[in-house]
Amino acid sequence: MKTLSVIFMLISLCAFSRGVSDNVKTEFSWKYDPDEDLNAPQIIKRHGYPSESHIVETEDGYLLTLHRIPGSKSGQPGGQPVLLQHGLLSSSADWVDEGNTSLGFLLADEGYDVWLGNARGNHYSIGHISLPVNSEKFWDFSWHEMGVYDLPAVIEHISNTTGRGGDILYVGHSMGTTMFFVFSSLKPEVAKLVKLMVSLAPVAYMKQVRSPIRYLTPFVNEGQWIAEHLGIKQFLPSNKVVKFLSYECQITDGGRLCENLIFVLCGADKAEYNEAIMPVVLTHVPAGSSTKAVLHYGQEIKYDGNFQQYDYGTKGNMAHYGTDTPPLYNLTNIDTPIYLMYSSNDYMTGPIDVVRLSKQLKNLVGMYLIPLKKFNHVDFLFGKDAVEVVYKPLIKVLKNFTDQISVQMA
Repeated sequence: MKTLSVIFMLISLCAFSRGVSDNVKTEFSWKYDPDEDLNAPQIIKRHGYPSESHIVETEDGYLLTLHRIPGSKSGQPGGQPVLLQHGLLSSSADWVDEGNTSLGFLLADEGYDVWLGNARGNHYSIGHISLPVNSEKFWDFSWHEMGVYDLPAVIEHISNTTGRGGDILYVGHSMGTTMFFVFSSLKPEVAKLVKLMVSLAPVAYMKQVRSPIRYLTPFVNEGQWIAEHLGIKQFLPSNKVVKFLSYECQITDGGRLCENLIFVLCGADKAEYNEAIMPVVLTHVPAGSSTKAVLHYGQEIKYDGNFQQYDYGTKGNMAHYGTDTPPLYNLTNIDTPIYLMYSSNDYMTGPIDVVRLSKQLKNLVGMYLIPLKKFNHVDFLFGKDAVEVVYKPLIKVLKNFTDQISVQMA
């Protein structure tokens, strides 16, 4: 049953991508990369960096795995801690599976103590002190709980381990930004441990979503009913499905399909599509999450893009919140300095939504629109020019802010 939701999604997307594939004449010649067979800590070690794994227990009993790069390749210990938080269906591998140009490695070589988060429900954080992993109760969470429980536990662990509370830097991509907005709006006291948050492809308001997933949002209620009554709580394909998709994407026709699925979902950008790293990326994505987390985004798109808590229906909302409708997240509660990096061709979070978000942030320290007009949602991580147009500007922001210099992009 756990694969049903993913299969349905793939079938739907294939219908959208077929027309695009007919016009693509790409020759795919993907080569084997040893990182394909490794997990995140093994990739870190293979590239010559020190690696640590930490287990963090949340207030509600979930066991999360934190990966750490505590120093540079040259052996210099890391200084200021920076936490990198992945997006939906992803993992800590997002930050190290682009080879030597991975953001995690670049930050380590710049002298940072790099921490890589793993949200509850992905394959690195799939434990609980009492709940069986195959129980429906285990999977009863969305990104709300990731923000309310996961981030406080992780950030407090980093603070206690390093002794640098109040000096922690946070970089989130996609859902990693959503989690932080939830966390810092509802847990402002713990959020004081974070000195600066940099948001890559920020997702809060979702009125301008252009991805075809918006056509599925009218069926969010039906999807919620199916998930609840048929027990489809885990949004994760089996290992066999992941391996099959990875293999199919490495052959010519399959490669075109995978390329176009990414374009359809996230925005077409053939110039940035980095074919060389796809074999490694596709062995780590999808990394798993809950169906509820996916449905929560669907609710946002359906209900005018509002950034609100999970909608349980009228009766359920009364039980959970004491109101007919779910409360909106109050972003004006956020005190943490925030820097937003976004793009024009992001099908998941458009410029209008980002500007709307910016107006709610009382401590916004800057905004940066990626200069490449076709730069999409996943290009922030995997684009060919990510180092030049994302990572170098990001590191400049971190250094400028750390040195208490006003953040200005050249």
